[in-house]
Amino acid sequence: MAGRFETARQRNLPDRMVMQVPGLTADECSSLAMLALALAHKNAPKASGQSSRRMLAVYGDGFFGVHWLDDHVWFQEAGIRPFTMKTLEGKTIPIWADDPTGKIKAENPKAETRTLPGGRRQTLIFRRVARHGTRRKVRRMREGQIVTVDAPRSYPGAPGRIANRDAAAPNTAAGRVGGRIRPGNVGVRWRHPGLSPRGFIEHALRLAAYQGGVPVGPIFPVRVF
Repeated sequence: MAGRFETARQRNLPDRMVMQVPGLTADECSSLAMLALALAHKNAPKASGQSSRRMLAVYGDGFFGVHWLDDHVWFQEAGIRPFTMKTLEGKTIPIWADDPTGKIKAENPKAETRTLPGGRRQTLIFRRVARHGTRRKVRRMREGQIVTVDAPRSYPGAPGRIANRDAAAPNTAAGRVGGRIRPGNVGVRWRHPGLSPRGFIEHALRLAAYQGGVPVGPIFPVRVF
């Protein structure tokens, strides 16, 4: 492996995960790689399924693995901490919005739509992310009168509403506290809640080795140039 791969520490994002299996030929590793790819496809997180279809089998003398073309596959595999998406400032962002009644589509007849596994319908919309500190005038009802107030635009880190709390009594779930803010709801706009590590590719490599009757070897996330 030395000299052929660059470890994830040397580059921000790996683009594949491989297992070392010393002594096996490239032909033998080929079948293990195809098996691992099939298992990764099966267990990959799916919305549209596009990313999982862009994964490929990789192999050679003494190793096999799975290669992905979309960076977010690594985030799904390894997980990420919550963060404020400051790099979006000033950009127009495409968003797939849930549209169960078709109202958003009706308001935007030319908008693209999709149906997720399970039947959830979504419509593609676009949102402009404001720059830090910018503000706007909005009209709100105060004590029965409509008044104009100064409010922050929707820039990353701007104050936002906390919309997700535990249900109040008597509907509070066992072990929870009524009204408590749920994890990830920090009252900040353009805040990514993070992702829990799924480990589906590493699991696919281990299972492929087991089903292929070879010892499970060391696994590395790497990037190849």
